[in-house]
Amino acid sequence: TNILSRINFVKMNEKQYIIGNDNSKNETPEQAIPTTVTLTSEDYGAATIRAKVSPRASLTSEDYGAATIRAEFKSYQSILPKPHKLLQQQHSPETLRAMLSDSKVEIPRFLKNEYEDGIKPHHALCCMLLDDTARYVPKETAGELFFSWMIKAFSLGLLQRQRNLPAEIIREQFNRVAHAIPSDLVTPEDLRKNIRSSGRPIPNFFLDPENDKQFPPHIAMLVVLLDGEEESDYMGHIIYTTAWFLLSFVALILRLVLEVIGGAGAIWGGSEVFYLRNAENAEQCRAASIAVGVFCFIRFVVLNAPQHEDEGDILGPAGPWSLRVPARMRAVANHPFHYFVRARRPFKSLDKKHDLSLSK
Repeated sequence: TNILSRINFVKMNEKQYIIGNDNSKNETPEQAIPTTVTLTSEDYGAATIRAKVSPRASLTSEDYGAATIRAEFKSYQSILPKPHKLLQQQHSPETLRAMLSDSKVEIPRFLKNEYEDGIKPHHALCCMLLDDTARYVPKETAGELFFSWMIKAFSLGLLQRQRNLPAEIIREQFNRVAHAIPSDLVTPEDLRKNIRSSGRPIPNFFLDPENDKQFPPHIAMLVVLLDGEEESDYMGHIIYTTAWFLLSFVALILRLVLEVIGGAGAIWGGSEVFYLRNAENAEQCRAASIAVGVFCFIRFVVLNAPQHEDEGDILGPAGPWSLRVPARMRAVANHPFHYFVRARRPFKSLDKKHDLSLSK
């Protein structure tokens, strides 16, 4: 039988971590092929503790690892749709296989069937992201760094700059739960339970396929691969960023006017319409309007302030680019503040002692 051999995931203490297989909608846990991943560490030190996976680690599974995945990606890279199209349309493996076959291109193993010596997309994604953690260096412009500093300063460290690019969101969601992979063979359901018990949110590509926020692991895989070849750079183009920044800013101002100033003004104007305000009680009506305005502002903050649970939900499963333009505009108009800031801290800035306790 053409079943992928076990890949051993070994840390410095020789302890094994086994990654359960990802069940597609048409597979049962009995049909899933468990795979174990092997991590060979070269430099295991302080940087490793901070990153939660070994830097410069190499992942192998006989002849199929992160390097092989990247190499075969070169052959079909030009055929794939844009990253945001992949996320929005969520092409099935069958659709992608047909697309590649029509172009007479070799189908990658993570899109092949079991009888074709295929590897499950879930396994390939784990291999890729573990290796990618050591390779990937976030790109932040001087403007983004300054914006991040401004947000932290004005919020007293309670808020962080929002990440809106899909590949960044996928990487960060995975990095948060890398430590929660159990040490024995598990089904995807048990893997989700283990992640949930660790106190971290389940990445959207690990969610049950029936969940509305879920997007398939092979789509996450392709988005990360495309980003590695700079195929996602258009998302950060100044024209796109400026247009969506202005839309979000205008939507935020309009909500403030309607929900806060409008509430205070309604009391002031309504008192005159119904002949309740005159020259003698104008100051009392003014005080009532201000009081209502204060309560409206408190309501505005409660409704719009980002929460930890908002990640991967409010603005789409992989950020606003994972939504079609009309749905993206509606999401941004309903939650403009979330386009700029978020409550959850970046993975790299998590408290060191807290991370160490989670990794044990």
